[in-house]
Amino acid sequence: MVKMKRANEATPKRADKAVVKSQVSDAALVEKRREQIVAAAIELFSKQGYDRTTMLDIARKARISVGLIYQYAQTKEDVLFLSLISVLDSYKREILPVAPDDGPIEALWKALDAYARVIDRRRAAAVLAYRSTKSLSDAQRHTIMQLEIETNELLAERVQACIAAGLFRKIDVELAVYQLVMHAHTWALKYWRLNQITTLDRYLMTGFEFFVRAAASPKGLSVFDAFCHGQVGPSAIAHRGR
Repeated sequence: MVKMKRANEATPKRADKAVVKSQVSDAALVEKRREQIVAAAIELFSKQGYDRTTMLDIARKARISVGLIYQYAQTKEDVLFLSLISVLDSYKREILPVAPDDGPIEALWKALDAYARVIDRRRAAAVLAYRSTKSLSDAQRHTIMQLEIETNELLAERVQACIAAGLFRKIDVELAVYQLVMHAHTWALKYWRLNQITTLDRYLMTGFEFFVRAAASPKGLSVFDAFCHGQVGPSAIAHRGR
């Protein structure tokens, strides 16, 4: 089994600063301008496609000059890369540290719920990550893959805690995490249909129940049933069965 780095281990250097150069030295201004550029780029890439979008289009949408945009990103590939970095960063920010009173299953549920809700808020960006990563350079794709692994580790840490507590069987943690990740991403990828037949709350809890009942030990099933019936985490069951 592949050993995953713990979520609380620091990443030495932000990937976007290592790969995308800026002609501006003011870090706060770089962050502000890049957020402006990324917001415009994600909207355009999602609506008209990466290949059909030009740097001029992005500059106009961001309400800046095309000359200015090149001070913060040298190529359209750089803009795409920054856009995907912003998505992955938002995933990591939304998954909060485990609360002292949370049991392992509740902590895993909260992490999945937070992860999926940022995907829901940024559905266009989530779909863009699947559709346009191939347009990046090899080095940029590698960085995106590494950041994805770092995000997955936030879920892996919680799955490992469930195993350590005897609530889950000794499952392959990395494969199990990808089951949860793909469940969350599918909400964005198949939103056109899922939004017609269910709510995000019901979708998440249904998938989480499938996952837990497949992975849990007898002790874990008992704890999960208590969780679902409001003895632990009373809000978790609110949307089941609707």
